[in-house]
Amino acid sequence: MEGPRLPPSATFHESDDDKPDDPPFAWHRPTSSLSALPSQDPSPQHWRNHSLNLSPILDTPTRFLPPPDSIPELETYVVHVPRDQIYWTPPPEHAKYVEKLRSNPEKNKKNGCSKRLMWFFIILIAFGLILGAITLILHLIFNPALPIFAVERLNVKPSNFEVTLRAENPTSNMGVSYMMKPNGIVSLMYKNKRLGRGKFPKMFQAASGSDKVNVKLDGSTKNAVMPPRGSKQPVSLVLKMELKADYEAGLVKKNKEVVVTCDVKVKGLLDAKKVEIVSENCESEFKN
Repeated sequence: MEGPRLPPSATFHESDDDKPDDPPFAWHRPTSSLSALPSQDPSPQHWRNHSLNLSPILDTPTRFLPPPDSIPELETYVVHVPRDQIYWTPPPEHAKYVEKLRSNPEKNKKNGCSKRLMWFFIILIAFGLILGAITLILHLIFNPALPIFAVERLNVKPSNFEVTLRAENPTSNMGVSYMMKPNGIVSLMYKNKRLGRGKFPKMFQAASGSDKVNVKLDGSTKNAVMPPRGSKQPVSLVLKMELKADYEAGLVKKNKEVVVTCDVKVKGLLDAKKVEIVSENCESEFKN
């Protein structure tokens, strides 16, 4: 019957009386646990020489893997390169040009002044062209038309004449204000003889407007050579007016001087209480 096993560090040796046939008894450590043994320690001397020869394995140094925590983690770096960055080396011709500029500073100064003067004139000419174009456009858009006048009625009184006129402003985008010139008058003449004189009243007329206006003229027919009473022939009269017309549309303003001449033929100038107008024709013109 076998006895109890000895611990790993102990070895049981039989006596010389043992039978040579009996195999020696020895305890061997499992090979799976050999890696835990230190590589630098020699093999135990108390093992039997005829036991498993593990000295080559123990003598070979064991390669230990580093623990998982000691392995450095791989890091990724992203490098951004600007796309619009251009590395450019100027050609050698530029260096020659710079040296040429440095060698003649006075000439360069004159050239700089002449270039500035040239650019100044170019800008001035361009500004003039733009201003001229704007003026032309405004002139074409805001172009006053001649006012239209017509004589509708003529009343004769002992000391004055009353003339009723129809005034029209054909300008569709500008209003007009009428007033007398500083030394202007409205006169009614017969054969170059003045029958009456007066002033045109101030009035404003909207664009494309039409209004009536009454003009009073001081005078009479006493000092004029008139056709004989009872004559059925029409009498030719001339009504002349010198007016100042101010056209405006917002910030655009234009001042004009208007001369109006009306040729009027009437009947009953001396006898009838109401003069009959046979024909009339008024013409207007700008003096400026």
